[in-house]
Amino acid sequence: MLKQKKHKMIQWLFFTCSCLFLFACTGQDSAANNEDETEEEPALHLVNIEPELFQKVAGWFGPETVLLHTGDMDQHELHLYNVVTGEIEELYEEKGYILSIELNPLSSEILFQIVTEEGVFLKIINSSGEISHSIPIDYNGYVSLDWNSVNTDLIFIAHYHYSLEEEGEDILVQIWDIESNTLTERPVSSMYPKWYTSNVYVYIDELEGRNLYIGDIREDSDDLIINRDVVDFFMNQDTFIGVVESDINDTQVYLFHEYPFLVGESVITIPKITMNDVALKPHLTQSNRDGEIYGVIPQQAVALEESLGDFNLEHLDFSEQTTEEIVSLPYDAPIELSPNEEFILFGWRFEYIIDLQTHEMHSLLESM
Repeated sequence: MLKQKKHKMIQWLFFTCSCLFLFACTGQDSAANNEDETEEEPALHLVNIEPELFQKVAGWFGPETVLLHTGDMDQHELHLYNVVTGEIEELYEEKGYILSIELNPLSSEILFQIVTEEGVFLKIINSSGEISHSIPIDYNGYVSLDWNSVNTDLIFIAHYHYSLEEEGEDILVQIWDIESNTLTERPVSSMYPKWYTSNVYVYIDELEGRNLYIGDIREDSDDLIINRDVVDFFMNQDTFIGVVESDINDTQVYLFHEYPFLVGESVITIPKITMNDVALKPHLTQSNRDGEIYGVIPQQAVALEESLGDFNLEHLDFSEQTTEEIVSLPYDAPIELSPNEEFILFGWRFEYIIDLQTHEMHSLLESM
């Protein structure tokens, strides 16, 4: 009897262990299947919106969130859209036309120019869509905007205007001081002045000579020429990339990487882009201070008035003075890197998104 009980106990123990083993294997297989299903899920959610309502993607407003601009003949809206989760949140709507938009993710605010029946205004809203500042301006075309990342009370506003003194078109540059809500003219001959510090700015003279200038809003003296060779530049905080034409090869330009500003570090040589014999800087992007840098680089020298050219999205490694091709692009257009450096917006309306993990480009709109 004892032997029989012992035999049954061994059988029961063996059966229990077998069940536990099979359960464990099943659990592992299930987990593996779940991992496979997770990997197969799409990494991006595309916007389901009618093409005629889509105006543009204004840029990144978080690691995975873009600011979406929509509208028709009656009113325009601003939305926050998460490209990973597909969540959308309406921030602002108004009867009118939204033109220029500038984002300040550091302070979670959005600056935009809107044309309404009451006039043209620059407005600032926070991440909840509440208006914090507003000022009228006397220009109903697109303006260029540059928000000071050090002193967020200061914003450059620039646009072309007719000058009675010059009897022709000139450039008007103003500084909007948000704290005092005032506009002050600044004698800057550029449509794209860029803030470097809370008071210092740099720009390329677009009216005479195309030299690189530096100025200080605390000074009443003329701005200073600091470089006669730089034909254009890209700036992100204190990262400065100047574009200099090669003096030995007419089909090349040099990208001088300076970090901090005006402390030369390294050079990358790329094919030249021109428009009507004027050298243009490639579209460049950097999202974080001293972070990764990407550019839309031509495969060979191209004159854009004659040909669309062939372009690649490339990673620029200034420490090694090399570039790495990420994906070929259908044409030359602006780009913007996400704060988490995982995605890049591409296109004149940022209508495409590039996944830097898969090196694939997708339309942001399901219907495109």
